[in-house]
Amino acid sequence: MMWRNDLEKLRFSPADGLEVIAEGEVKLYEAQGRLQLYVHSMIPQGAGELELAFRQLCDKLRAEGLFDAARKRPIPPVPMHIVVITSATGDVFHDVLITVCKRFANIHIMLFPVQVQGAPAATDIVRAIELVNAHAVAIGGVDLILLVRGGGSLEDLWAFNEEAVARAIVKSSIPIATGIGHEPDITIADLVADLRGPTPTGVAALVVPEKQALTKSVSVLEDMLLRELTARCRDSQHVLDSRQAALTEEIFRMMRSASRKTDSAGRQIAAIEPRHAIAQGWRRLENATQQLRQRGIEHIRRARDRLTDGAGRIQSHGPQSRLAHYHAVLMGLDTQLISAMRHKQQLRQHQLADLEKQLKLAGPLQVLNRGFTITTDQRGRIVKSSGQVQPGEQVATRTTDGTFGSIVVDGIVVDGT
Repeated sequence: MMWRNDLEKLRFSPADGLEVIAEGEVKLYEAQGRLQLYVHSMIPQGAGELELAFRQLCDKLRAEGLFDAARKRPIPPVPMHIVVITSATGDVFHDVLITVCKRFANIHIMLFPVQVQGAPAATDIVRAIELVNAHAVAIGGVDLILLVRGGGSLEDLWAFNEEAVARAIVKSSIPIATGIGHEPDITIADLVADLRGPTPTGVAALVVPEKQALTKSVSVLEDMLLRELTARCRDSQHVLDSRQAALTEEIFRMMRSASRKTDSAGRQIAAIEPRHAIAQGWRRLENATQQLRQRGIEHIRRARDRLTDGAGRIQSHGPQSRLAHYHAVLMGLDTQLISAMRHKQQLRQHQLADLEKQLKLAGPLQVLNRGFTITTDQRGRIVKSSGQVQPGEQVATRTTDGTFGSIVVDGIVVDGT
């Protein structure tokens, strides 16, 4: 028998067939005459308590599909706003910051300090993930969360093996990448995260691309786009030339057909009364000429509209518009960088003013202003007791508005000049 408060202290789940070492006491339950073993604590036989708890939780979460790659969220190709959840002390955040700044200096990084070791660590990490998700919009948007910690033993890293931490990572609407411990260290947080890095700096290098390489890739894609557009323009010109030639041939064919009809009408007119036939022939000729002119104008207008539409589509997909877009993106990144530097400078100035105010409050002049004095002997040492001076010795007393001298007489100071 085990009481609930003792059971909740176990890191693993007892199961039938599991060999354990139990510690407790044997008592007689007099109400039923039953002899019972009251267990206070137990550990698995042959395997460590933490190791068994790790395996049991892995089996449970794997059965729920939380380790499946299809469930995990994609990492943004260039995350511009990153929140790092880690300890405020130590070198982990500094190392991550240096790695990110070397690869892409325009990225905005925020630190959410938490405990990463000990009993309250898991609760701190869960609360941090929930708060970042809840206030992501208020802090300017968050593209990625980095959950990182330096190396340590299994006990040191145990907060990242807690079920509450794993479920908070899965529940997060923001992608989470982990870099916990050294490369061989594997935690349950790594298994459920959207991306795992071997170390804190390793995961930073995985999620942040190198700006120089990215710029080079954009230049290569720009050249490819320019060549593709040039080839398409050339092909479109060939098509337009071909259609123009076909349209010209169609107009000539219609004119030849109309000419043949005119010749036939002329021969018919010649066979009948000349003036009446000539008048009818002229009317038919004028009608045919008018129809031919109208059809020719209509064909030319349609061809011109197709040419204008094709030229507009080519212009809208031209390299100049893409270059303007990338230029606007770069200008926006520069503006963000300047704003961040100004904000940091203002923060440092406020901190300096606070330190200056504290220094003035702690200075000796403030003590003098409250009515106290400072007395020094002939060697400039501060007199803290009457035993430090001898009769006849001259001392100096400093007040808030000046200094005056005194002479010691049998332990009594007599004012001097």
